[in-house]
Amino acid sequence: MKLKSVILVAGIAAALLSAPPAQAQTVDPAVVLNRVCLPYAGRSASFERAMRAAQDLRFGRPAGSPPLDDYASEVELTSRDGVWRIRLQERAVTRGDRDAYALTCALSSERASATDLGRLIDGVVNGNARWTAGGNGVRWQRHGGDDALTEVVVKEAEGQRPVLDVTGLYF
Repeated sequence: MKLKSVILVAGIAAALLSAPPAQAQTVDPAVVLNRVCLPYAGRSASFERAMRAAQDLRFGRPAGSPPLDDYASEVELTSRDGVWRIRLQERAVTRGDRDAYALTCALSSERASATDLGRLIDGVVNGNARWTAGGNGVRWQRHGGDDALTEVVVKEAEGQRPVLDVTGLYF
């Protein structure tokens, strides 16, 4: 009887030790685009709501970050595994001769190339009649009348990770 108990305990211990980790985090960047970036840039989600949506997807502020100011206009969030980053930013910009208010959600990863990020946004917006292919480095754009424009750009600077920027411009 003792031998059976020892074998049973050893079998359970081996099963527990060899089991895969309970729900390792995997980030689906298409979900991040649909729940965080596109609503934020499109003004259907506020800065605070976009941060909460990112936190719901298991993103947080990097360790050692100073407390967020009540009037912060920029925040960087990192996935729990450290692979993906989201930067939310509000700022004033000038486009041509017009002043605009810009809301940008930038998505980047150590493991995603500019080509990967381009395919990602193509898969999310391609076939949607509200989006058109852009020009002058803009991959996609969506017009919201004369006073609003959403642009998607994939940027790749030397020595830095590629970034997918989704920016809503409001004139």
